[in-house]
Amino acid sequence: MRKVVVLIFIISQLFLSGCWDQRLLKSSRLVYSTAFDLGGNDSKVEGTVIIRDFKGGVPTNLEVNAEGYSIRDLRINLENRISGNLEQSKNQVYLLGEDLAKEDIYDFMDIFFRDPKNSISSKVAVTKGTAGDYLRKLSMNNVLISEFIIESIASSESQSKVPKVNMQTICTVMFDEGKDFMLPLFKMKEQEIIQDGTALFSGRRMTGELTDEESTILLIMTKQEGKVARFVSKVNADKQPNIQNYISYNLMNTKVKMRILSNTPGNIRVGLHLKADIDVAEYPPNQLFTKKEIKRLNKEIEGDLTSRIEDSIKKIQEANSDLFGVGRELIAFHPKEWNRMNWREEYPTIHFETNVQAEITGNGIIN
Repeated sequence: MRKVVVLIFIISQLFLSGCWDQRLLKSSRLVYSTAFDLGGNDSKVEGTVIIRDFKGGVPTNLEVNAEGYSIRDLRINLENRISGNLEQSKNQVYLLGEDLAKEDIYDFMDIFFRDPKNSISSKVAVTKGTAGDYLRKLSMNNVLISEFIIESIASSESQSKVPKVNMQTICTVMFDEGKDFMLPLFKMKEQEIIQDGTALFSGRRMTGELTDEESTILLIMTKQEGKVARFVSKVNADKQPNIQNYISYNLMNTKVKMRILSNTPGNIRVGLHLKADIDVAEYPPNQLFTKKEIKRLNKEIEGDLTSRIEDSIKKIQEANSDLFGVGRELIAFHPKEWNRMNWREEYPTIHFETNVQAEITGNGIIN
């Protein structure tokens, strides 16, 4: 009986198909970062890729540049300039030039969602100026450029300066008419690459910018903050030296509530409430041992945070970027009113009512 079972097992192997779908790394060139820009005559797309190479066992970067009428055409032209096939499954970040980002960015991303070999977990960022120039640096501060940009984004995510997004997460928002998004923004200053706030999007086009401080407060208000959220507020007016006029702190245990107060087209009002604990990191006057001083500082910080929120909301409304997803709330809970309005015309006119409740609960290891 045992011999029969073994014989059947051996014969069955003849009818089992093997997997012949394989991609040999030895014939592929691994792409670690990609940049897209509008071509010189605006009818073509310019692409720059960084390919990982090794010289004497040491990793180095190889920059390849080409143009094409589409992303697929661009890829064909890139492959014509190298030996082997471009392999983008290891791609870590896509950089979009500012001019290109102001167009419909999905046009340049469509191919990546259709081809399963592409990495849609890659980070996406916008650059001031030409994105290809950032990759041509090849290295920055003795770190290969792909790793430098990725580490910069990761650090900014942790410090609540940029949202934690990738190509996959922004795809769903791009097709949501009731919510918008923002992406990390980089600039070049004296040949140094610097993370510099965020790029605001309305639909699928870049329409504005936020500073790091504005991005941080909005990330908190949209419940996307990272591990820490640091602020510096002016709480005194005439102390000397000037450093005694400021307090540095972290916002902890933040709780945010958003409520539609009025859903009438032409008179939409939204209530925003922030409750947070304050962990003081620096306060040179060192008077945190009196309840009167703590109460005063709480009030000063609440006022400063309220002003920051209101100023940031004004900027996203000017950019017509619905980061709070107010439109999504209207679609879900007030569909009749939603169908009666043109949201892109309505959103810049809606009124936000902001309330902040903050309390100092930590002051380090000294009083």
